[in-house]
Amino acid sequence: MTPDLFAHQVVGVDALVKWDDPANGRKIGGVFMLADEMGAGKTKQVIEAAQVLHERDEVDRVVVVCPASVRPVWYDPELGELVKHLHTPAFVTEYHARLRQWGDKRGLRWIITNYDFIRDDSRRAILKQFCGKKTWLVLDESSAVKNYKAQQTKACLDLRKACSRVTLLNGTPIANNPGDLYSQARIMDSRILDCKTWFHFRSRYALLGGWMQKQIIGWQNLEDLQRRMAPYVLRRLKKDCIDLPDKLPPVALTVPLTERTWATYKQMRDEMVAWLSDESVSTAWHAVTKVMRLAQITSGFVGGVEVEPIDEVDNLGLDEVGEVVGVVKEEEDPLQSPTLTVQEVGQEKLTFFLKWLDERLEEDKSFKCLVWCRFRPELARLVSALQERGSVIVGEIRGGQKKEERAAALRLLDPRTAPDGPVIVCGTPASGSMGLNLASAHTVVYLSNDHSLKTRLQSEDRVHRPGQINHVSYYDVLATGPQGQQTIDHVIIKALRNKEALATWTTQAWVDALKRE
Repeated sequence: MTPDLFAHQVVGVDALVKWDDPANGRKIGGVFMLADEMGAGKTKQVIEAAQVLHERDEVDRVVVVCPASVRPVWYDPELGELVKHLHTPAFVTEYHARLRQWGDKRGLRWIITNYDFIRDDSRRAILKQFCGKKTWLVLDESSAVKNYKAQQTKACLDLRKACSRVTLLNGTPIANNPGDLYSQARIMDSRILDCKTWFHFRSRYALLGGWMQKQIIGWQNLEDLQRRMAPYVLRRLKKDCIDLPDKLPPVALTVPLTERTWATYKQMRDEMVAWLSDESVSTAWHAVTKVMRLAQITSGFVGGVEVEPIDEVDNLGLDEVGEVVGVVKEEEDPLQSPTLTVQEVGQEKLTFFLKWLDERLEEDKSFKCLVWCRFRPELARLVSALQERGSVIVGEIRGGQKKEERAAALRLLDPRTAPDGPVIVCGTPASGSMGLNLASAHTVVYLSNDHSLKTRLQSEDRVHRPGQINHVSYYDVLATGPQGQQTIDHVIIKALRNKEALATWTTQAWVDALKRE
């Protein structure tokens, strides 16, 4: 092992290298979940363990499946984790629409792909040709396979059968509720939980109620679930194993809406409560769609989203048995969409942030900040305003952008490549909250918050990780009414700070929250 490993990483590598550990209850071989907190170095531990196993002739290929946004974190030949931590010969392939490769063909073979790409049977069939008795399958950000009905979950289960080893990596293995563990454990080995189907798992651990007694309203027997999972899971928190500066408590920055914007907000809120009150629990995901409109208004616009059915997501919509049925999605370019228009209703948050930024730049001429925006139109407007000013270097992280643009933005806050002057990198948490190292910034601002607890936790730790030398400050910009009235921003941030998963809220819970504003 390399000498630069932290003590907890040495323990992690040892656990990953072991086939099993009967003395500690790990009797099923070749399966493991590394669930260290974000920033504790899960990727580094896997890379180190793979090299050890290769030297022992136990592994000759490692297949890494991850979200599309995380693929460059592994593959990038200049700033990726592999090039940073490899110390033995290796050959790395990015298996995607355009095949890319680098390294020494005589070394350990790495294949990096993403969940969406291997959903296709023909693509997965090609990949399976390179899997065998010495292949290690690594599922990064494994909450992507927590929905047992999802096509990508079935694809990973199929791929897992072709590999001798499998390891799941996830800093938030239970993003919403204990049900998240079912599919992840099943992919490792169905014998761990000894539940043949989701309904078997649900009958053992879930409490049912609500509409037709089919909605999950609580959980039971969690001690049994923990006992079964414990031998196969290793989780450590950064505060217990890495000497990092503190994460300071989040600070709420309130911004009053103008009378005109507030009138628009109240009209939407009141009509929404009336509409939701007549709906059954089974349509709770429509509540999420409607509530998103309120969040848009506090961010200064309306429009640019649609609802479409899908078979897997991790943060939206539940049907009557607690399964995901739909997702609220933004257009690839909502500002240019002929069918989904965006109407600006105010610039309160934007104006406030620009003034706040000027004050920070007066204090620190090399100020570096990460700004998260939930909505693409909000992000586009912010980036445009910053670029027009020209006082700071600006980077952008969003879905659908060119790889070169994304790489340039990441370099701005990577401790190895960050420039000396002031830098603002703006992004959407949905496309940039996982796997990135942006530790050159020590200030994080949320102009608007995603309702997903997992996304919030992941996005916070992009800057709080090895390489950070300052205390990290977090700011939530919350809109209020002209007289300080609370808005949907307050509902969302209260739930997130209380570690509540808003995706599991029923329609009635949303109605009650809106009435309390």
